[in-house]
Amino acid sequence: MTEEIRSGQTTAEATSAVPSEQQGITGGARDRAERTRPEINRYLYENLVSNVESQIEHWTRKAARQPDPDTARTLRTKAEGLAYALRLLSAFEPEFRELTDAAIRFGPNGRA
Repeated sequence: MTEEIRSGQTTAEATSAVPSEQQGITGGARDRAERTRPEINRYLYENLVSNVESQIEHWTRKAARQPDPDTARTLRTKAEGLAYALRLLSAFEPEFRELTDAAIRFGPNGRA
């Protein structure tokens, strides 16, 4: 059931013609996404650390090539800030893993 939306038609007017059980569903991809069971990535911590390390390296290399000293300083400061966040993440690794393990164990419905 595809209906054309008139120019100047409000969202409320456009969706009011859709039967209530289908209201808010706008396309097949979104419909399938809403029906899939969310999964917790068991490698979330490793992926996060890897991505943060990569960003630190990227900003550090970019700062070294930067001819403008102010921009280079900004990039180095950003890299230092991320390095600090990485140290904090490392300090809380056991708690992070405990939370993700619990989320995996209990699943999206809160049941084991």
